[in-house]
Amino acid sequence: MPEIKATDGFFFLAPVLMLISLLIINDNLGGFTTEMGIFLFSIRMNLIAAVVFAFGVGFLAVAFASRFELAKDSGVFMFFESVGLVTAVVGFFVCGSAMKEQISSGPYYTLVVSLLQLFVGLVVWAIGIFLITFAGACTKKKEERIIFLIVLVTLSICAIALSVLFPLEVTAI
Repeated sequence: MPEIKATDGFFFLAPVLMLISLLIINDNLGGFTTEMGIFLFSIRMNLIAAVVFAFGVGFLAVAFASRFELAKDSGVFMFFESVGLVTAVVGFFVCGSAMKEQISSGPYYTLVVSLLQLFVGLVVWAIGIFLITFAGACTKKKEERIIFLIVLVTLSICAIALSVLFPLEVTAI
């Protein structure tokens, strides 16, 4: 009989979080308004949805890591961490750059979202998060856990910086 682990609940929670993030993105795909605050709110909600999506992917990676401990070797761990970090930063940037402002003749702010670019960025972001979290959850060494923490802090700083920079780029237009 299969053994039930504490992380098996993540197999249910992960798709729920990923679905919630897709619903948030669906509500903020575009539109126009005369108020800058509402316009920036739509952009930030899409970026927050990408972070919620990352939590779902991270929970899925932890659930898989509890079943398959593939990244026990230090070389495999470092490969997953480095490739995952670069992939996640690129994916988040592509996801954020999918949102563009269209200049109109009136006092309207129009948000146009490239669906293909947004979902490609979301998938690339998810692959990076999965690799990072999977490697971090499989590791047993103290040094590798510290590296995992540093990578998560670096990724968090990048996500916060990019979520601040994208609205500033829009307001500069």
